[in-house]
Parts: sequence; structure tokens; C-alpha cells
Amino acid sequence: MPADLKAMYEGILAAAGGAENITTLGCCMTRLRFTVKDEALVDPDALRRVKDVAGYFYSGSQHQLIVGPSTANKLAAYFNERHAFAPLNLSGVYMPAPEPSVGETKENKAAVRKKYSSRLSRVCAIIGNIFLPLIPAYIGCGLILGINNILSKTLLAGDPNTTGLLAVFGNGIFFYLNAIVGYNANKEFGGTPSLGVAFAGILNMAALADVTLFGNALVPGKGGVIAVLLVCWAGSWFEKFLRARIKGSAEMFITPTVTILAVGFVSLALIQPLAGWLSDQLAVQTQNALKHGGLLAGAVLGGTFLPLVMLGIHQSLVPIHQQLMNTLGGNPLFPILCMAGAGQVGAGLAVLWKTKNTRLKTIVKNALPVGVLGIGEPLIYGVTLPLFKPFIGACVGAALGGAVIAAAHVTAAIPFGVSGVVLFLALSNLHSVLFYALGFAVAMAGGFVCTWKMGFDDPPNEEA
Repeated sequence: MPADLKAMYEGILAAAGGAENITTLGCCMTRLRFTVKDEALVDPDALRRVKDVAGYFYSGSQHQLIVGPSTANKLAAYFNERHAFAPLNLSGVYMPAPEPSVGETKENKAAVRKKYSSRLSRVCAIIGNIFLPLIPAYIGCGLILGINNILSKTLLAGDPNTTGLLAVFGNGIFFYLNAIVGYNANKEFGGTPSLGVAFAGILNMAALADVTLFGNALVPGKGGVIAVLLVCWAGSWFEKFLRARIKGSAEMFITPTVTILAVGFVSLALIQPLAGWLSDQLAVQTQNALKHGGLLAGAVLGGTFLPLVMLGIHQSLVPIHQQLMNTLGGNPLFPILCMAGAGQVGAGLAVLWKTKNTRLKTIVKNALPVGVLGIGEPLIYGVTLPLFKPFIGACVGAALGGAVIAAAHVTAAIPFGVSGVVLFLALSNLHSVLFYALGFAVAMAGGFVCTWKMGFDDPPNEEA
């Protein structure tokens, strides 16, 4: 049943201290986010009790409500149609930290602010802001590529024209990926976004193959997105350095020209070779870890991913996924990490089976369908992490599933974007499909059994 936007709007507004207390408001794929003038007027418990809200937490200076992927945009639009709230600055908000229990609001709020003021968290937030806007295109193109990969070997094996056209559609985002990453990166680093496109173009220009520098042949695209990120970081710093020192109208001509010349040369002479070495090492070390580590490597990677999500550090893995795809032609890491979602589904099923709390049952029932589809935030922040023991159970299930995936050498045909059961459509081959199914089942079973055996403190029926 669709969410009642009017009831949610009224409940959230009352719990937030009224419209006059809200300063900024926005949303991401699954959460409504807002900041307020006076924190004392906000009632976190009332926010949690709003109908169709799967979870609430406070991160940095933002209040975040988990409402689901189909509701977040609609609810934000419902608010903005009625009020002139300032747009929300998403920088630094991808580090969720839920409040573990009622009665510790002040202590938890202080701990979250201290934890998420760290430099690492800010770096992860910047990386998230660069790549997360690309997710819809990754999902659409990735599914087309995955489905085409299956059809080209089955129903459309004798129709290269149709499969070729589908391949064109599926590669749409990847053809201009470095330019888009350059634009977003320069924007996040404080430079001129269009210069980021220029930097990416310099690194990927086909004509580089006809040029030598210091006796070495240049390689178009070497270093992939890692090179683009490093060059944009250096280029943004240099651009700001020039703008602070060049005065007058000549600045608008001198700064971009000198920036492109200087950064372009440094990027080809130094940054791109370094990024190329890093990307090669990344591919080699990942392959070695999965080849020689096998079950253990998969268990460690799968079992630790949920804590990374909890800390917001998982965003820093996005460039790694893309670079593995560029270097290896497939991503062996992403299917392992997807086992975290399967472990959560299993843990959620155990909670649903065991709990006597009516509201908690409703939260789990609402969170499980999207959890199966690979959207785990409603489960992690609304169910498993607040109850804690199910969170441990989910991690154990993810470790077991990750061990299976790693040992079977499952690979995805896309860098990231879709997960859960949807990833079945975007795996590299039939072998990967079969063993991904086995790993998914093992992770679910492990999460269920571990959560069932450990149990959890079931909240009284009047609270969840």
C-alpha cells in the first residue's frame, strides 16, 4: 500500500517542531533529511513513531528518516510544495549513526558529531557525492548489459544486430563516465566543474597514443577513474591558488588557460602513470586475495561490509569497483559485498518470526521486500542495528555467503548499482548466476539461524 504522504507530512512536521523550525530539507534515494534551528524542539521518539517511517537517526547536523526508495522523493516534494525550505547540502551526510536506545539522545548525538567530524568521513562523503548521482544510470545501463549478456548466449545468439544495439544502450553511462566523474569531482573539490571535464578529456584523448613524453608512449585512459579523481583534486587546488592571486578581468582568461596547461602536463607526466600503477596493483592484489585467500578472504570481506556501511566508509569503495571493472572486465568484489544484504534479510526474517511487538513486525514487513531487492537501509537502521544482536547475525550470514561467492569466483558484469536478487540479471555468466544463488541462500540461512540462536531483547509492545 502506498505511503500516506499527508499523514507522514503532518507527523514529521509536528515532531520536528513545526515548519518554522526546519531550515533545510531534501532527500536521497531512501531517506528524507532535514536540519533545524532549535534541536530542543525535535522529538526523536515521535519521529520514529510516524506511520510508514522505517527508522530514524541523527547524523552530523541532519535528522534522517528512512522512508524507502519510492517514498523519499515524493515526500520531499510534498514538503517543498508547501514550504520554501532551503535545499539541503548533501556533503558529508552519508555517515549514518543510529541512536541505539531511548533515553540516551544527548550522549549519542554528541558521539555522532565527534565521530563524523573525522577527515576520513569527509573524504568518504566527497566520494559519495561524486558517484551517487550516477546510480540511476548505473542501474539502468547495468541491467541492460546484464540482460543482454544472457540473451546474447541464449534467445538472441543468432541476432548480433539486436544484441549490439542493446550493448550500445547498456554502455551509455560508461562511454562518458570519466567526463561525468571529472565534472562532479571538480565541483566537490571546489574547482570549476567544466575544467574537470577538460581534465578527464586530456587523460582519455585517443590522440595520446601518438604522443611520447620523456621518451615514454602515452596511454589513453590509463588509471581510469582513479586518475581522474587525482587530477581533479590537484587541478582544483591549483585553480583556487591562481584565482586568489590574479586580480582584474584578466583572471577569467589566465586562470583556466594556465590551469589546463600546467595540470595537463603534470597529469600526463606524473599523476596518470601513478594512477595506472595503483589501478594495476589494485587488480592484481584483489585477484591474489580472492585466489589464494578463497573462503577466508570472502568471509572477511562479506562479514565486515555492514560495519563499513554503518560508518559510511563503504562509499570509498566505489572507485575501486569501477577500476576493477575497467581492468578485469568484471567485478569479483561486488557480489561478495552483496552478501551483507542477504544476511540482513535472513536476520530480519528471524526477527519477524520471533518478535511479539506489533510495530516492529510492521517495520520488518515493510523493510524485507526492499531488502531482497538490495536496498538494505530500512533493515539495518530500522531493525538489525537498533536490536544489535540481529546485526551480528546478519554479519555472520554475510561472511558465510561471502566465503561461497569468493571460492566460486563469481563476478558481476557491472561495477556496482544493483544488488540483492536484481544482481542476478547483471552477473557475468551462468556459473556466476548459479553460485550467486547458492551464496545468497547460505547468507540468508546463516543470518536467520545466528539471529534465532542468539535472540534479541524484544521491545515492549508499545514501543519499537
